[in-house]
Amino acid sequence: MTKFVTMDEITKQLESKPQIIEEMLVDEPRYQIARAIIGERTRRGWSQGTLARKAHLTQAQVSRLERARIGNFVTVLKTLDALDLRLEIIPSKNRKV
Repeated sequence: MTKFVTMDEITKQLESKPQIIEEMLVDEPRYQIARAIIGERTRRGWSQGTLARKAHLTQAQVSRLERARIGNFVTVLKTLDALDLRLEIIPSKNRKV
């Protein structure tokens, strides 16, 4: 049976392990890329297989990207190109340079 947790329980867990928040912030750019790929692919009505063919990748590679498992940056670029998306890198407001 699934155990449901309250927001208070989640908050207590996060407060007891502050490194989790830092890890989430570090991983956020990968999840932003994944969400953009999923959003545009589904907006077009494409399956992962269709995107894979158009990007000259395998469906497994697209699946990994959509789970934010970004290994090879060329794979990301091929996927973005097939979707007519571009990657824009901007300075973070919160980061010290």
